[in-house]
Amino acid sequence: MNNELLVSVQAAGWLNPMLAEGKCKEGFKLMKECGVEALDYNFEAKLTGKQISNSEKGDFYTKSIDEIIDYLRPIKEAADEFGIKFSQSHAPFPAYRRSDLEYDEYLFEVMEKCLAGCKFLECPQIVVHPYCCLSKEEALETNLAIYRRLMPIAKKYGVKICLENIWFYNKGRITAIDCSDANRAAALVDQLNEEAGEEVFSFCFDLGHATLLNTNVREFLLTMGKRITALHLHDNDAISDQHFAPMTQRKTDWDGLISGLREIGYRGPINFESANSIMGYPKELWDAMIEYTVEVGKYIREKVLA
Repeated sequence: MNNELLVSVQAAGWLNPMLAEGKCKEGFKLMKECGVEALDYNFEAKLTGKQISNSEKGDFYTKSIDEIIDYLRPIKEAADEFGIKFSQSHAPFPAYRRSDLEYDEYLFEVMEKCLAGCKFLECPQIVVHPYCCLSKEEALETNLAIYRRLMPIAKKYGVKICLENIWFYNKGRITAIDCSDANRAAALVDQLNEEAGEEVFSFCFDLGHATLLNTNVREFLLTMGKRITALHLHDNDAISDQHFAPMTQRKTDWDGLISGLREIGYRGPINFESANSIMGYPKELWDAMIEYTVEVGKYIREKVLA
């Protein structure tokens, strides 16, 4: 089983606590029973956005690469035992702050350790969010610097770095930024790959973010084309980034997603970033929510391949 159109879910929330407690076999057995085919591994669970905003290092990424791989070893063994692939992964966010240069050096070390972890997990790609600001010029300059520095590390470990369409709070309002524009995002990915001399960078399309920004989903996908190798699929009310279960709201253009993915010949994972909705239900219903998410994934796969 390869990585093409595997139904994938994120580890955050419902699975990560089991992994942290050493209940790896129980966690992956549950995934298998619920029909999950692949996992979006959440490296950011070990260094949260709140910790980063407070310049905290935590205790996980101060470990050596060998120590981190030792932590990941039983997770990989359990995944292999139950036939679960690692379809993509999620780096700590933000990956860069620019307000604390010393801490940014630490974040660079964190990114390198995540890439090393991906190689061990045989995970082909990791989402490293672009730098957020209102100025297109500053965003481009900063993002080129960030990704250029990560370029040799990604090549060393053979892991693709995915950019993403994200948004920015401006005076309390959700605002589009540089990589929310498909043409600018495509140009940035192309420039980075040209400099790398190979395909080191690609794009993760976040459907929930597109909904918040009133993005034409099909047109965005057609513009990005084969650059899209990963997905963050979730629902919201077009007001807040809620990461609800798929197809539970009426604001999200799921039809545009399906038609766009079909037209560009997308063959990456059908990955859901909707753990918030799972945790919002009583724990006794979590399995049912995962099973529902898997069924939506199978439905999307069938339509994309039609």
